[in-house]
Amino acid sequence: MQSPKHRIIASALILLHYLSRSTSNAAIPKLVVNDLSSITRRYRQLMKGRRSSSCLIHKLRGGGTSPPPYYEANPRYQDSPTLGDVDKDGFYHAKFQSPLQSYHRQQQRPPPLIQAICNYFGELHRFSPTLFNGFITSILLYVIWQFQTSSRLIMQILRNHFVCSHYNVMRKRRYHALLLSAFSHASFHHIAVNMYAYLTFGSSVKQLLASQGVSLWTFVISAAIVGNIVFLLFDNGRGGSCVGFSGVTLALLAFDALVYPTKELRMIVSFIPITLPAYYLFLGLLGFSVLGIFGLAGSGGVAHSTHLGGLVYGALFYEAFKRGWLRLWNYRARKIYRAFRGY
Repeated sequence: MQSPKHRIIASALILLHYLSRSTSNAAIPKLVVNDLSSITRRYRQLMKGRRSSSCLIHKLRGGGTSPPPYYEANPRYQDSPTLGDVDKDGFYHAKFQSPLQSYHRQQQRPPPLIQAICNYFGELHRFSPTLFNGFITSILLYVIWQFQTSSRLIMQILRNHFVCSHYNVMRKRRYHALLLSAFSHASFHHIAVNMYAYLTFGSSVKQLLASQGVSLWTFVISAAIVGNIVFLLFDNGRGGSCVGFSGVTLALLAFDALVYPTKELRMIVSFIPITLPAYYLFLGLLGFSVLGIFGLAGSGGVAHSTHLGGLVYGALFYEAFKRGWLRLWNYRARKIYRAFRGY
């Protein structure tokens, strides 16, 4: 027969064991304690069964007044941190992360700048070679213009073949200058605004023209030539010159504005952000160009006649698009080309 002290200690151990495993308000099973040896044997059996269990009570999902008939592991359960889990800074970081946290962690690691630029131009070339080639040509030519003073030969080539003027086109018959001058730009602000508008409106117009089987490059080349021809008509041999992609970008803007007149366009004028429908912007630029030709608006360094030519050409191209003439012209052009090639 064991002493009462030993029985009290054994009973306390069994009680603490059941309390640590209990997850509900169910009553604790009553045990009849006879002697210390039976208590010890019962305790060892309980510990052995606990080690062999595949699920721990504190990992269970659910609850209630009685244990569930089955056990399901909680996927969000985290073990208590150990010394190996604590970082060198003394802080413990949880192993579990929600999908939103993982998304933000991925977003905080953007690709390198060079890789991002290469990816952008790769996507641009796959989307539209015309937009890609026009953008790259303008950038490269702008860089070359910055070194025109370093070589007399470079300066002579640029001014004779990449500037639209009455002298180059009419007197020297350098008709290619009508197109090549569109890729030349006078300043960084000039090329930045033109390239932004070119990529913005060109992407929209490209998809519209593709619906009638027309390539974007035909629109871009013809708009550049028409805009410079209008400039020469208004210049009338007064010695002016014209460079830039403004005729093309305004033709794209006019076409897109007439297709989507309610599209809201945002711009900054004298550091003031302005938002207005595309059709109103088209009318405003049209009126401003007309006033600029007569010297009533704008500065003398702007080729308002080229802008007017681009806007009018874009509007006429839209009329041909709306009436289905582009599809007909494209079919006839392909037929003539095939007949010329002999198949």
